[in-house]
Amino acid sequence: MTEIPQDDHARQQTIVRGIGIMTVAMLIVPTMDVLAKLLTAEMPALEVAFGRFVGQLVAAVLVGSALGEGRRLVPPKLLGHVLRSLFLAATSLMFFSALATMPLTDALAIAFAEPMILTAASPWLLGETVGWRRWAACGVGFLGTLMIIRPSFEQFGATALLPLGAAFTFAGYHVMTRRLAGEGSLVAVQFVTGVVGTVALGVVLAATAAAGLLSRPPVMPQGASWVWFLGIGALSFLTHGMIVRAFEFAPAAVLAPFGYLEIVSATILGFLVFGDFPDGPTWVGIAVIVGSGLYIVHRERVHGRSREVPPLE
Repeated sequence: MTEIPQDDHARQQTIVRGIGIMTVAMLIVPTMDVLAKLLTAEMPALEVAFGRFVGQLVAAVLVGSALGEGRRLVPPKLLGHVLRSLFLAATSLMFFSALATMPLTDALAIAFAEPMILTAASPWLLGETVGWRRWAACGVGFLGTLMIIRPSFEQFGATALLPLGAAFTFAGYHVMTRRLAGEGSLVAVQFVTGVVGTVALGVVLAATAAAGLLSRPPVMPQGASWVWFLGIGALSFLTHGMIVRAFEFAPAAVLAPFGYLEIVSATILGFLVFGDFPDGPTWVGIAVIVGSGLYIVHRERVHGRSREVPPLE
């Protein structure tokens, strides 16, 4: 039996730790969406998205103060972090708006087009090379997305396009995250995200309410709604921190497939809380999207290994 070198063994343990953190985070994330969907039954989705960033801001301030980072809550390259936060605010607004009427699993499955969008945009936005195999996988993944959007569009109208819009803005968020890697502490990044999301969505909420453009007027949360609001903010802070921490332990190509675990807990929670369960065509579309995403990850690993091979001398 061949013994694993100590360095390799330690590296494997670190990667396993990252996988474990990512797995737990992905299984928790849909809980935040469930709380958001419950709140949209009582108030506009815009107000729910606004509350999500208020909660994240409060959590960042409390954690930052506890850790003595009160004076370091503004990261370098602030404008980049502001743009990144605006992408995330737009993502939350569109996805929560979709959840107001769509089943959680269907909306999440459409939003899973994000890895394909990010791959397709990476040659222009990140200067990465994308071969024909990954282009083909992107095309197949979009077909899977259309398989879910088409019946959803017939049932829910233009609302079915909101998760796709969220996938585009979430891809922009990930582009900025890559560009800003290492710029500021985790607490500082979350603080800026909370501030920008709160201000941007607060302004939009006030303006649309004054103009009478909301589907229903904003309401002051009552009773359990306060708990759900605080839960969304706390879960956002927790899961984002866990994901960032996971990427410190393991490469992105290793962790990417575990992102699809979201669909597992989303399906279970959607059924238990709302009685929703995806139909056959939706499952086929989910399978196509996940399969395409996994193939893109596989090609990224192959491409990464080819870059690591030293040239022949």
